Amino acid sequence: MRFSRFVETAAAQAPAAVFQVSYACGLDIVRDLGRHGVPVLALDADPGALGLRSRYASGMVCPDPLADEEALVTWLEELGARLPQRAVVFPSHDEYIWPLSRHAERLEPWFIVPFSRWDAMQRVHDKRAQMETAWRAGVDTPKTVFVSSGAELEAAAGEMPFPAVLKPVESLAFKLRFHRHILDVESPADLQRIYDKVDDLGTLILQERIPGGETELWTVGSYLDAGSRPLAVFTGHKLRQYPHAGGSCLAGVSAWDADLAEAALRLLQELRFHGVSQVEFKRDPRDGRYCLMEVNARHWKWHGLAAACGVNLSLAAYRDAIGEPFMAPRQADGVKWIVANKDVPLALLEIAKRQRHAGEYVRSLRGTRIDGLHSLRDPLPGLLNAYAVARQVVTRQPRARADV
Repeated sequence: MRFSRFVETAAAQAPAAVFQVSYACGLDIVRDLGRHGVPVLALDADPGALGLRSRYASGMVCPDPLADEEALVTWLEELGARLPQRAVVFPSHDEYIWPLSRHAERLEPWFIVPFSRWDAMQRVHDKRAQMETAWRAGVDTPKTVFVSSGAELEAAAGEMPFPAVLKPVESLAFKLRFHRHILDVESPADLQRIYDKVDDLGTLILQERIPGGETELWTVGSYLDAGSRPLAVFTGHKLRQYPHAGGSCLAGVSAWDADLAEAALRLLQELRFHGVSQVEFKRDPRDGRYCLMEVNARHWKWHGLAAACGVNLSLAAYRDAIGEPFMAPRQADGVKWIVANKDVPLALLEIAKRQRHAGEYVRSLRGTRIDGLHSLRDPLPGLLNAYAVARQVVTRQPRARADV
């Protein structure tokens, strides 16, 4: 869609601006809104981002907030002046949501910001505050110790059961360095070796590693209005992720769990949260407790499954932002989501190495109704990614990571 055409449609209906559309998360926000006739502007610092090629959006390249946050905000002010009416903003990744929350008042003449302002958002941004809020709200967590110095590290090693995991209080710098959200720690000696690589990243969180595989990872996705009232709620769990021990989702399934949803909402309301979020838990097979892993103050990679089950979080946020709120229906269960471009090649490799049974994998695909990239109604982004994956396999060249 050309920008001139976008401006014409945006004059008749409030538009949406979706930030970072490089992969499934942002692309599915574009699709979840565009299918309902919302004029969508897809924005990304990468000119090769998949969502810029969606038929549901007009694509534009924007400044990279990691390189220059002020440049992005100034650019948005200039863009807003060109729009016929205020656009509802949907940042799909942390590097966009934190600046937009911090500068919400400055952007409000041009944009509608349907999530918490920085005074409240800081409590989600800070993973220590997440844990402390969970304890106040009575939400189960793994055994957790905060580490800010070598002395605290030594004390933590003495009281933490191993194996454990190490993760940051502020995640972005950690993620950029390691391309992962957590690091595995097998022993106290391993802890000291790893800490030497991360001691410049501020306070860290050392947690016991909850046993069990990827299917024990559960998500509560929701949209809460400005009064922290839930207008849309979804629960589901992962089927596969890569790396298997702690990675990005490749397949998931919808499965309603009222108790889990209630625990997540209790935590979000204690945080006085407004917006779309993912609260991730892991079920401890030793006692059945669901322990908090983290809160993401935004959409997550496989949120498109929620929309496929009838719980369109993006549309709920959009409609509430423009003054037409609605309550989303109860989800359909047993619906599966996949990223076939990545899941299938990895499964074939594991089958060839006898690490996975072919029949088990084929059976796991039953009930799959949505792909995070491929869509018959919007084919180009998925085809472009399939071409990139095939080219990478043929040339053995690594691809840039855009799948979180």
